[in-house]
This record gives sequence, structure tokens and C-alpha cells, in this order.
Amino acid sequence: MKELKNKNFICTKEGILNKESIGWSRKIFSNCDIDSGYFRKKIWNHYMWMNDKYICAFAIVKLDYVGLIFIDFYDLEEKREIHKNITIPLCNGMIIHNSVGSYAHYQNKDMYFNIIRVNEKLHVMIKWHEIDIDANFILQKESLNVLVPWSDKKYHYTSKQLPLKSKGYVCIGQDENETFNLEDSIGFIDYGRGIWEREKSWYWLTCGFKNEDLKVGLNLGGKWTDNTGVNENGIKINGILYKIYSDVNFEKIDENKWSIKNNQNKEEQIDLIFKVESINDKKNNKILVKSSLKQHIGRINGEVKVNDETIEFNDVICWFEDHYAKW
Repeated sequence: MKELKNKNFICTKEGILNKESIGWSRKIFSNCDIDSGYFRKKIWNHYMWMNDKYICAFAIVKLDYVGLIFIDFYDLEEKREIHKNITIPLCNGMIIHNSVGSYAHYQNKDMYFNIIRVNEKLHVMIKWHEIDIDANFILQKESLNVLVPWSDKKYHYTSKQLPLKSKGYVCIGQDENETFNLEDSIGFIDYGRGIWEREKSWYWLTCGFKNEDLKVGLNLGGKWTDNTGVNENGIKINGILYKIYSDVNFEKIDENKWSIKNNQNKEEQIDLIFKVESINDKKNNKILVKSSLKQHIGRINGEVKVNDETIEFNDVICWFEDHYAKW
């Protein structure tokens, strides 16, 4: 798995995979345009804030033939959840700029969703019934960028931005507004650009923490990258990204516990236990889109060793997805 140093692009204008860009980079790809592959393209921006009190995740997704927007809010102290979603036929009115870290927009009579880049910040404004978000993600120079090949005409580029500082608020409620300040949270962004096979499954885990000496963000994945020679595993420590070259095994111990370990690699070690606190089971059985998405909220314990440095994870709040999609 090679580290890419030059400016990279996903594919040709004809939609053929650019094999020279297979691998990973610390910088976002300079060209994320995919002009072909009609009704097979998958484009999304997925955003999240996490801390010990709450998790707020939201996304805007274009599948060409249908668009999806959702918000999932978890109040971890009050054990309260809010879930909102909308399906948009043929993505009418949706805008997601091809470039990573750029513009996204949709609005109708019930909601307003707008994200725009201003210098090195992403400004988020969302108004959707009782949810009011006005916030900034502070972007960083290094991120985890990976181009995964399945074939010459099937591939996916992912850009993981983490852990990010944020400013602003998430306000919940109409009668008694409750405001969550984002300065105490850690931000995460997952960008996806690709032409997918009809069926795919994946595991995706992300988390982070900060203290006086450390600011850490972790991203681990599996299944969807199997047998490609590439993975999306990496850890960011005090602004520096370290690629984890090992593939990772996610093993379900019981209904409330997962073991997460890497394959054999003397220079790297992942030994983590994820304890489930809640699961949001989303199912979609429409004609064109069938999916089963389990959003796990929980805490992670254990250690990750990379580059002769060992990072301890002690009850770190964590987001973990177990997803099957036929789309």
C-alpha cells in the first residue's frame, strides 16, 4: 500500500480508475470529479460531533437516482434520541460539490441544509423542525485519504478528516430549547466519492479524545476493502497522521461487546474492546435501495501501537457502523 505524494485524481473523464492513485495520502485528492457511471455513483458528506454528553451525526448523500439526508442526535446523559431523514427522488434540488471540503446544499419547506467553506473553516447551518445547528469545523492540513479499487470501473475514494476542533452550537427543542456547545466536542468528517458494486458491506469505527498532552483521532474499517490491497485504517496524534497498514478484524463477542484486532504486524498493534451502549437499527427496503445499518454507540478500551508509540484508550466514546447495502 503506497503513500501518494503528488496531486491525485480518482478517474479519467471516461470513468476509468486512475491506477496511479491507488493507495493513501495525507492530503485530499486534487480532483474528485466522476463524470460517468450514471445511476451507479455514490457521493456523500458525513459529519459528526462527539463528546461524553452527546453525539450529533448528519449526512447528505447522492446516489444519482435518489438522495438522502439524515440527522441522528444522541443525548447520552438523558438517554434521548432524535432521528430525522428525508428521501429526495432523483436528487432534485440537492447540491454536493465534487471537491472535498466544499459546498453542500438542500432546502424545502420543512428544512434548510447549507454547508459552505470560508478559508479553513466549514460553516454549517441546519434548520429542521426542532433542530437548529450553527457551527464551524476547523479544518487541518493532514487527513486520511484512500482510493480503493474493486475493478477498472468500480472504486471508491474516502477522505477522513479527524479530529477537528469546532465552534458553535446544536440547539434541540422548541418549547424549552436545549443548547449543546460544540467547543467541548471532537469533530469528524467522512467524504465519499465512488462508483460502487451493487452490493457491499462494511464496518466503520471512529473515535477520538483530547487531554493536556494528546489530541487523538482513530479511524478503522473493514469488509468493504477486503482483498483490495488498501484499507482505511489510521490514527492521528497531535496533528500528525500515522497510517495503519494492517487490516483489522472486527469480531462480535456477544450482543454488547466487540473485539477489534489487527492482523499480524510486529510494528503495529491494535487491541481494542468496544462495549455497546445503544444501537440504532435502520432498515430500508425500497425497490432500488435496500440496506441494513446498525449505528452502535459505545466506549472503547485498549491500545493502539504505531510508529513506536502506544496510545491508550480508556472508556473513549465511540461510533461504530455495521452496514449492508444493496444500492
